[in-house]
Amino acid sequence: MSKDKQQKKAVHTKSREALFDTADLIKHAKELFGVKPDILQGALFGVDQPRMTKSEANQLIQTFLTKEVMSS
Repeated sequence: MSKDKQQKKAVHTKSREALFDTADLIKHAKELFGVKPDILQGALFGVDQPRMTKSEANQLIQTFLTKEVMSS
């Protein structure tokens, strides 16, 4: 298999992940990601995406949890 075909196959595999309503992800945040629903709500603040994959949500959570907090 050529390198180009392998790359296309990888893209198709990645895009086959199921999409979930963000409300459902928030509702089941503890079971899916091990965080409170409030954490996922904070991670989704400003994100205008009604549906996303679990890996996208997990990436947003990790980014949110590692953000530096600015103090005044």
